Amino acid sequence: MAFLQPYMLWGMLAAAVPVVVHFWYQKRGKTIEWAAMRWLGEQTTLQHRGLRLNEVWLMILRCILVILLALIMSKPVADWLTDTGKREVIHLVQADQLVTDTYRFELEKAQRNGEPVYWLGTSPEKADDVARITDVSSQSKYLQQNINALAGGNAKDFRLYFRNDGSLKSRVYIPGEYRLFPVVDSSETKQIDLSKNKPAYKATIKVLLDYRNAAETQTVRAALAALTEVYGFSFDIQEKVSTARHYEWIFTDHPAANPQPGTIYVVSGNAPRWDVPAQIIQLRDRLRMADSELVESGRLPEWLGDLLVKHLGLKAANAPLSKGQLDALFEKVPASHVQEEAVLRPWLLLVLILLTGAERWLALRKTSGSHG
Repeated sequence: MAFLQPYMLWGMLAAAVPVVVHFWYQKRGKTIEWAAMRWLGEQTTLQHRGLRLNEVWLMILRCILVILLALIMSKPVADWLTDTGKREVIHLVQADQLVTDTYRFELEKAQRNGEPVYWLGTSPEKADDVARITDVSSQSKYLQQNINALAGGNAKDFRLYFRNDGSLKSRVYIPGEYRLFPVVDSSETKQIDLSKNKPAYKATIKVLLDYRNAAETQTVRAALAALTEVYGFSFDIQEKVSTARHYEWIFTDHPAANPQPGTIYVVSGNAPRWDVPAQIIQLRDRLRMADSELVESGRLPEWLGDLLVKHLGLKAANAPLSKGQLDALFEKVPASHVQEEAVLRPWLLLVLILLTGAERWLALRKTSGSHG
């Protein structure tokens, strides 16, 4: 038997409390002399010598209750509850036309055999027809949370269908068996590699720095200079607003009242609002060394570079992963014992209730006997 929270077993030491309380109450009585005491003293001494049987059982029951409560809180798992039969086969498919076209035969065969097929998304969605791709956010970054949701703590047999475009970078842990069905798009045009293609973007990017504090202006200027040095971006930076000029990027500490179309706004030092357009990036802290973790850690140029790459449609080249690299990313792990613990827990609670009832019955019986 295993325990999900073994540190709770230390609570079994509290079983000594009923024993201590029992002996304490055995010794706390006071002798009161009265007239007829000399006629009953010897008989009373003989009758109450040692421990009475019902009190011993009451003490034992209370000790067992404490031990059982600690056992329940430690979440025991019985190994014999583990299912060793045939595992359920689950097909998890990235909602991508190339993926479904490549493995159409395998997916339709799975559905004919009654094996469930799910679209990969923020949460798994049942696929009724693999020929019709539903409108789901299907990215490899959701792979782990989809597997966790479908496994439900039990070992499964997964079939994973996804586009092998290099976007999968984090390790994926699978409870049970799995098989991979990656797809490589050989017709995809080569994307820009920011580390090799310099300049990464040839046009000049117009930037406005509209800050009331000179320290923020200096910090952002330094970050843009770093982007110019590393990737060759060309910036036309102004610090005075011109209504006749269109800016691709505006850094400010003023709320953006009427945002210009096609312009990124980085607004710092203001409480974030939920009703702003997606083009407005809100930062609670000011972009200064004393206020911003981005500035203090030196990650501001990298963070701004990611915003710029996304805005301009530039992407770093992601080469498909080799078979060895894919195998290294996926790892089988033992299934969670949550299900086994959930099966065992009600029985332990039932025993706890029965023993509590027995303890109350003995305690009431002892009380009524002492008053009788």
